[in-house]
Amino acid sequence: MSDAEPLRILLAEDDPVSQAFLAEALRGLGFDVRAVSDGEAALEAAHAQPFDALMLDHHLPRMDGEAVLRALHADASAASRATVAIATTAEPDAAIHAQLRAAGFARVLLKPLDGLSLRDALRELGIARALASPDLDAALDDAAGLRASGSPQALAALRGLFARELEVLANEWDSLRNDAFALAERLHKLRAACGFCGALALQSAAGELAEALHEAELARTESARMEFQHALVAARDALKSSGQALLATTHPQQSPARKGREGIS
Repeated sequence: MSDAEPLRILLAEDDPVSQAFLAEALRGLGFDVRAVSDGEAALEAAHAQPFDALMLDHHLPRMDGEAVLRALHADASAASRATVAIATTAEPDAAIHAQLRAAGFARVLLKPLDGLSLRDALRELGIARALASPDLDAALDDAAGLRASGSPQALAALRGLFARELEVLANEWDSLRNDAFALAERLHKLRAACGFCGALALQSAAGELAEALHEAELARTESARMEFQHALVAARDALKSSGQALLATTHPQQSPARKGREGIS
């Protein structure tokens, strides 16, 4: 971001896990985030304060995202009446996406979201001035993983589980690659785990493959499958040494002399 004040975004998401992930991702991109959990709170905040962007979940309690936006547009006194709005939804139905765009949403983002899709959408809409980009050349991003997990110990434990999950996935790949529905279900679960472990490259590749499967574009799907396999191999290789390295930062190895003194006492 520049030296100017950070852009302010209103995030309305009722699922606590999704809200925490999206808020952290937005803060990581340099935004000042105001998070609320229902439509009425979103409308109240957007009416009282001018935001640079609104991100509203389609299905919010008390008042859904579409109703919130329509109410804002109808109120000339609302501080965020003309603010660009983004809808998030777990519904892949194209008719619902069209309905949301007709209500005034500039973009409809399909959940679960990854950090890259979020960043790219904000850039394309001209909301962000200069967002930082994750290092996709690295199989694992320790900084992103630590932000998501909270501590080196937690991240090491999560990556241990993640490594076993990837081993199972690699063993099942030949059967999964020919079953689009089963593969899409596995990718959906995998992307969330990638976020908690800082596996941004694999998360991005999984998102691209999931989208290609949804669109049923043969050439794009085959290309995405190859990219996903490359990212999977890179992530498995990186995970082999990441756990020990992370724990070493908080549990440095004792010197032989200290070990000896402890053994005598």
